Amino acid sequence: TIAICGHPPFKAMIMLNGHEYVACRARRAGLTFVKEGNCFTEVSDAARLAQIADTLRSPAAIGHLRQVCERWIYQCLCFGLSFDEQKRSRFRYRYSVYQMEYSRNLLFQNGRRMEEVFDGIIDRTRTRLNLKRVMKIFGLRKRRRKNDGSTPREQLVLETPVYDLTVFKIHFGRLTLKIYTKGERVLRCEAIAHHVEALNCGRVLEKFPEMIGKLGDMLM
Repeated sequence: TIAICGHPPFKAMIMLNGHEYVACRARRAGLTFVKEGNCFTEVSDAARLAQIADTLRSPAAIGHLRQVCERWIYQCLCFGLSFDEQKRSRFRYRYSVYQMEYSRNLLFQNGRRMEEVFDGIIDRTRTRLNLKRVMKIFGLRKRRRKNDGSTPREQLVLETPVYDLTVFKIHFGRLTLKIYTKGERVLRCEAIAHHVEALNCGRVLEKFPEMIGKLGDMLM
């Protein structure tokens, strides 16, 4: 998805789905899989799929992401700035990251065993989590304050949005960890940076592998 402001300086927001990238690469590699939304619920070679997904954590991912953006952004821009005007003005975009999400899917052979593991995680985590532990999970050394002097959001949430679905969330400021079941045998874990400034590594595209690495570490 690309959203462009209709007047100068034509600010743009590009939303990319990494799961679709992994799915395309997996098909090229000859893997068979079942995908529900953004979740791989079955796969013929899980280790190979994980290797493909990890390519988004490498420095080469920076060039791939830039190529994807360059492929479409200037064609969309022509509605506000013609190709001749783009060429004459040498108009170019520079890319930075605003929000990102990293997920890990744990596939179980037995659905009952998955439920036991998930229930155990919830029971143990809720009783042991305190501010110091939460800060360690999110890789923070000190408690930050907002511009108005208030402390960031700190919240443990247990939701049951639909029957037989439990979602466990840990919020800390602009960072969120989420665990829930997907399908009958998949336990899905997500680390979300609602604003990448919370990761303390900058926002420019060149920092993308470092951002992904920090979100991945939160799920370890």
